[in-house]
Amino acid sequence: MATQTQGIPTQLGHVALRVRDLDRAVQFYSDVVGLTLRHRGNGAAFLGNRTDASHELALFSLPEDADGPNPEQVGMYHMAWEMASFEELERFHDRLLASGARIAGYSDRQCNVMFLDPDGNELEAFWELRDGTKPDPLPRLRR
Repeated sequence: MATQTQGIPTQLGHVALRVRDLDRAVQFYSDVVGLTLRHRGNGAAFLGNRTDASHELALFSLPEDADGPNPEQVGMYHMAWEMASFEELERFHDRLLASGARIAGYSDRQCNVMFLDPDGNELEAFWELRDGTKPDPLPRLRR
């Protein structure tokens, strides 16, 4: 059987989330996560940092009383941002703590922090070596 070499995606283009308060979500993803607002209008906002893409995150407004994410139902568990270094992960973590963001946890097997956006969507920031190896000992964020 021939190996498939065509029609395969090259990378994930963007993630789209539904949020209850678009202003609050844009502020969180801009001020805390560090994304740049690229476009906003008609109940939607598009943010990102990559220079080769129009956006990496799309936010779409729902009514304030919309149900939030449910970890007991099928759906997205989390999305993750890779950090350039452990020091950058530490700076990001400090910004999360200073903002009052809800920390969901940390993995014992990697350098990361799990956190929630204002609508309860679970997110992750992590750092790992490009070659897939793990430093020993594994650096840890201050908790």
